[in-house]
Amino acid sequence: MKIGVQTRPWWLTRKPEQLPEVLAEVKAAGYDGVEIGAYLLDLNQPDAFRKLLTDHGLAPVGIHVGGQIWDPEAVKEALAKLEQTMAFAAAVGAPYVPFSGARKSDKTDDELARTAANLNRIGEVCRARSLTLAYHNHFWEIERDCRELRYIRDHTDPALVSFCLDVAWVLRGGGSPVAVAQEFLPRVAYFHLKDTQGDEWREVGYGAVDFTGLLQVIKSRSFAWAVVEQDETKRAAVESARMSRDYIRHNLGI
Repeated sequence: MKIGVQTRPWWLTRKPEQLPEVLAEVKAAGYDGVEIGAYLLDLNQPDAFRKLLTDHGLAPVGIHVGGQIWDPEAVKEALAKLEQTMAFAAAVGAPYVPFSGARKSDKTDDELARTAANLNRIGEVCRARSLTLAYHNHFWEIERDCRELRYIRDHTDPALVSFCLDVAWVLRGGGSPVAVAQEFLPRVAYFHLKDTQGDEWREVGYGAVDFTGLLQVIKSRSFAWAVVEQDETKRAAVESARMSRDYIRHNLGI
């Protein structure tokens, strides 16, 4: 299993035009690939991005997108952009399109049904380009005994919709990362390895997530990738990324 990193913490202090130096720091921190938000990229220039990754010895893991997936009008407006993003992801060789749904308190059954139907619709477009749509959870899909995440699992086509399971958001949503990972394992495409302590994001291994127990679940299946993500950091992004990578290598053996 290779280890990638979500580049999000770099953009707290960097601008998109600084992508080459960000990728250099990612490589220096010991990672094999990157996941990056589509909004940071020129979607008309996949060849340039692919060359940039190759020059830094990195692989593309995922091009991250999101939106109000329960809202038919929002989905209609976003679909053209999503299709462009998927074309870009396919052209650069990224295997995954992680998708984050926007928060809405107490979604109705109708809204959940539209969520599932729209994810299937987007998953069809991904499959046509040999991409895997991976729904990325936050805390709201985990609350109320995983109500939203379980609905998505039970009402979407497994051939079209997988999960990018974010283990720290599981903990913040009141769930057990180990138990939720075990339950949803058949639908997980890859994991976001993330740590948290209270309301503070931490480097992997420096918070409250049970990574030792989680590793046993992850190793029960074969995964091509896992991705480190830290939404915020008090350190330089490269320092936090290196701390997480070192923990995963030395304590988890990956």
